[in-house]
Amino acid sequence: MKKSKMAHRRRGHGRSHYYIVGEGMCPVQIDYTYAPGAEKPYLPAPDDAVTPEGSTLTYEPPPAEEIEFRFMRLFPDAGKFEPADAALIALGQVMEDLATEQIDNSNIPAGYTYLGQFIDHDITFTGNGDIEGQAIEPQNVINRRSPFLDLDSVYNGGPDVSPALYEADKVHFKIGTTLGRPLFGVTQSLPNDLPRQGNGNAVPKQAIIGDPRNDENLAVAQIHLHMLKFHNKVADSGSLANETNAKKRFEEARKIVTQHYQSVVLHDFVPRIVDPDVYNDIMANGRHFYCHDDPKVPAMPVEFSVAAFRLGHSMIRNQYEWNRVFSTTGPGPVASLALLFEFSQLSGDLGGDDTLPTDWVADWTRLFDFTGVNGIENNPIFNFARLIDTQLATKLMDLPEFATASAPHLMSLSVRNLLRGRLIGLPSGQEVAKLVGATALTPDEIKTGPHAAILEANNFLEDTPLWYYVLKEAHVQQGGQKLGQVGSRIVVETFHGLVEVSRHSILQEQGWAPSLPSVDPDRFTMADLLAFVDEVNPLGVGN
Repeated sequence: MKKSKMAHRRRGHGRSHYYIVGEGMCPVQIDYTYAPGAEKPYLPAPDDAVTPEGSTLTYEPPPAEEIEFRFMRLFPDAGKFEPADAALIALGQVMEDLATEQIDNSNIPAGYTYLGQFIDHDITFTGNGDIEGQAIEPQNVINRRSPFLDLDSVYNGGPDVSPALYEADKVHFKIGTTLGRPLFGVTQSLPNDLPRQGNGNAVPKQAIIGDPRNDENLAVAQIHLHMLKFHNKVADSGSLANETNAKKRFEEARKIVTQHYQSVVLHDFVPRIVDPDVYNDIMANGRHFYCHDDPKVPAMPVEFSVAAFRLGHSMIRNQYEWNRVFSTTGPGPVASLALLFEFSQLSGDLGGDDTLPTDWVADWTRLFDFTGVNGIENNPIFNFARLIDTQLATKLMDLPEFATASAPHLMSLSVRNLLRGRLIGLPSGQEVAKLVGATALTPDEIKTGPHAAILEANNFLEDTPLWYYVLKEAHVQQGGQKLGQVGSRIVVETFHGLVEVSRHSILQEQGWAPSLPSVDPDRFTMADLLAFVDEVNPLGVGN
């Protein structure tokens, strides 16, 4: 049993990725009548699947005639920065934050860290591979998620193609039930877990969801659960509640959910993590670098997936005030990062139970900002994400699932990220700054902080690995509260481009505005979504 658990843990958080490039970009006329992925699953082939051994769930690859999504370069003419592995390992190994977390808070609510992980799983899914060795040249490697902002990680192929995810009515998602236990006095069961296999199957704990990675830690699992509940609530609201045609009811609910999700991403999540000047420029004047060769098959920029959007690793905390049980004022321990992985299935074993214990249900009032939402107040004990900078939580420097006798340095997430960037030949941060017309960091700015000696010894002051540069730029230009100019340009252009080509794109629908209740009539936020589901704190605030 222990061997099997370790085998599937190695496919969990921090997994290796190959990111392959489709060269060349140009503006083209977009045909928005195309509806890619509307009823088609984009799932990994069996040899790439991240399901545990013995699983009875089958993840089928797309048929041969279906679209295959790829990766690309935002800056195809940029040179590849390929320093020695030893230099990258030396830098990565000193990126641990030795200060107390209490003085490293950003102003970003901590829930956005894991919303970012959920979004990442919705737009990228690649095979595993060795991150040391010879550089990977551009070639055809598939992104097995559609890079549209269409929630295919939730909907998969829809009720006809993926019936295991849905109720018999072909309208609603299945929802799982938690397990009450006497340990901390929370004995009731609640409909607040992902649906899971049971009835004597080989792996009864496995979540029955569109992307198994969303059960690799409890925070992202609870976000996925509320996306399922969000759809179900939309399908039961307004005129849809009386719609007798199941297919029409499902498709209209899916459209509403998808568009409001796009607004959460583009109008709530992205503005919280990027330079507002860069964001406003792109929203008002459009993109300058991310164009689609074929708008029916948008590609994922490697500068985004391997560098800029890995800002979330810097935002992860070592522990969280999770709910009234697992907090500094509760009967249980504060929720450590290790426990958030334990109380999932892909990376843990749900504490030994067959479903999530009820006392581990999330209290969203501690994780997202509900300011202005009627009837909901933020918990006084609130979690903020860590600053976006070059120092990571200590737990991320020691990931035992990647331990090998010959390469102990691969236990460090920062080392893995830096080696991954070298593997596919990302440009240096300074070169990208020059290409986008941003103010490049000076050598003196690069060496501020505790890594000066390592950076100088390895000649990283004038040519800096892009992922490290993005984090350092956030610290220098934004005090760690947001990404700087280069990181913001990559992130906003990518998300703007992905939303634009998505089915039911809110950027292509004239005058789109939220049809569901929202604090701001022009945008829909994660707080609005959770308030609509109306389960922001199922355990309550008392004992």
